[in-house]
Amino acid sequence: MFGVISRRFFHSSKVYMSAGRSSALGKLRKSTGYSVANCKKALEMFPDDVSKAEEWLHAQAKQEGWAKWAKIQSRSASQGLVGVFSKDKIGVMVEVNCETDFVAKNAEFQQFVENIMSGCVNRISNSSTTGDITKSLLDETQLSEVKCDSATVSELVSSALYKFNEKTVVKRAVCYKVKDNLHLSSLSHPSTPCPTLSGGSLGKYGTLLVYKDSKTSEENVENLGLNICQHIIGMNPSSIGELTEKDIANFTKKSNSEENEVEATAERQEVEKVEDAEKPVDEAEQETEEQDTVSSNLKDTEETRLLFQPFLLDPNTSIGEAMFKNGLEIVDFERFECGESPAENAEAKQASSAGI
Repeated sequence: MFGVISRRFFHSSKVYMSAGRSSALGKLRKSTGYSVANCKKALEMFPDDVSKAEEWLHAQAKQEGWAKWAKIQSRSASQGLVGVFSKDKIGVMVEVNCETDFVAKNAEFQQFVENIMSGCVNRISNSSTTGDITKSLLDETQLSEVKCDSATVSELVSSALYKFNEKTVVKRAVCYKVKDNLHLSSLSHPSTPCPTLSGGSLGKYGTLLVYKDSKTSEENVENLGLNICQHIIGMNPSSIGELTEKDIANFTKKSNSEENEVEATAERQEVEKVEDAEKPVDEAEQETEEQDTVSSNLKDTEETRLLFQPFLLDPNTSIGEAMFKNGLEIVDFERFECGESPAENAEAKQASSAGI
């Protein structure tokens, strides 16, 4: 009889301990996000203290993460996400890379990107502002020291390596802080809202736009800002460009009635015909060739300058004309494409600015 009771007692105790350990395992798995095998190992070392087990897991993540980093440095990490954020005069855009699209679609990876974004938001929010706009471009090395709550980006990357078992790179970021007289718009594509960061979204492409207005209502400003962001993502301009007095005059003329514009065009054509008829044949041909060459060069250059590109949503209107009509002025923009080379992108912008 005693033997039966003893067996029942020990059997019940075993079931109880198993249930208790299972509960601790679930709690540890949920709080850390690490694999079941690693959480089991931690509980074997600290069976009565979940807090110590969690501390040990984080320490292992950091230690083994660096070891894994050394092993996978040669791998390519061209997948990932671009995260964008704009709210309360603060704008942030980051690119975080991994090896596979499978990991990029993982909810934990998306939360990881959001954590990096939050760290950048806090960093630029607490920075001092000397002018209307404060802009900070951060590369991988500079980002590694950014604080995200109690951990640095470098420490988060180390843990991510351990968690995702892939090369993970926080590649670059741009941060804006603007005064009340400026507006910020952001857009990602395809756009997925951030899990918890209000004002943030994730995608493969992203852009941040800084602009100011003189006469447009707040609602129209926001809508047009988002439309310009959509254009930047789709058309990939290299620079803003600069409107001349002649461009402004042309926009003004175009806004007049169609009848007056037709008459003005007809008059100009008549004058040009008379002038061409009075020129020697050789001189006229040479001038035509020079004009064709200049027009061709301008067309090639203008295709990369934002203000001179046909508006993606209205090809009959340029971005410059749309901004002029609505009393807006583009101050700055940045565009990220997941997996692109920042060096090549910078060279393209420099070439466009130089008119190459």
